[in-house]
Amino acid sequence: MATIRRFGPYALVRAEASAFLAVHRGGTLVQSGRGIAAWYATRGATSLVEVPADDRDHVIALSAATRDFQQVSVQGIATWRAAEPLLLADRIDFSIDPMTGLHNAEPVAQVESLIDGLLRVAVERFVAARDIAAVLAEGVGALHDAVAQDLVQTTRLAAIGVELAGVRLANLTPSPELVRALRQPTIERLQQGADEATFARRAAAVEKEAAIAQNETRARIRLEEERAALIARERDNERARAEAAAEASRIAATSAADTQEIAAAAAARARAIEAAAEADATRALDEARLVGERARAEIAAGMPEVVVIAEALRHGLGAARIGTLNLGPDLVAQLGGALAGAMAAPRGS
Repeated sequence: MATIRRFGPYALVRAEASAFLAVHRGGTLVQSGRGIAAWYATRGATSLVEVPADDRDHVIALSAATRDFQQVSVQGIATWRAAEPLLLADRIDFSIDPMTGLHNAEPVAQVESLIDGLLRVAVERFVAARDIAAVLAEGVGALHDAVAQDLVQTTRLAAIGVELAGVRLANLTPSPELVRALRQPTIERLQQGADEATFARRAAAVEKEAAIAQNETRARIRLEEERAALIARERDNERARAEAAAEASRIAATSAADTQEIAAAAAARARAIEAAAEADATRALDEARLVGERARAEIAAGMPEVVVIAEALRHGLGAARIGTLNLGPDLVAQLGGALAGAMAAPRGS
């Protein structure tokens, strides 16, 4: 917007460096340029024109129908500038109020409306020749190339002094209903993939749990086997101890029996030896007695009868008790003769 200062019947208009100012007086261009200032009479026939000289970004929001009657929306930005400000001012009303400095109309909106029209035609030409699937498959890049080519071929902007610096299309979306419809298969596919992943995870978890259970079962089986082996080993050890004890008892009994047998044999041998000794002693005694008896018999044989009788009586009278003693007449006569002879013999012999 131009800045206007009033000084009585005159006024000073000043344009910014980004604006092109043109002063017409009586229908004749008297002064023009970017960022200039000019004096004019407020009550004179002066006309002021201000054209933006910088690059302007215009937001694009268009919609078009595809060949299969589906609506798509296109968003982007179109950058334009006034390449020939005076030509643009001749074709579109950029005049400003000499009292306020505001545009009398909306020239920028007219230029942007023209740009929208050209872009809409290019977009519709591209979209209408394709199905929605092809449009979405080719994407916004193919649409951008087609629109840029159409704008290069048109001369309507150059005819009014406008230059299109560039068009950037950033989004190409179908209608919300179509978006939901198009998203549904993808959502279903993704959901199916998620379900399959969930099922796979659950299956893996079940397999792991089964593996854990199998490992626990194997561990319990091994534990029971080891326990059974331990019990069997303890039983074998007990059996071995019992057998060892029985063997020890048997050995002890055998040793005792052997000892008893040995002792009995030794006692028997001792008794045999003792019996043999007794027998030998008896035999020796008998032999001694026999020898003595034999000696006595020999002595007696050489002794007189009376001595023998007397000796017999001595031995006989030495007994504890003699019941009856019968002496015959011959024996009495012999005893008498023996006693007489003994008494007759000298006492000293």
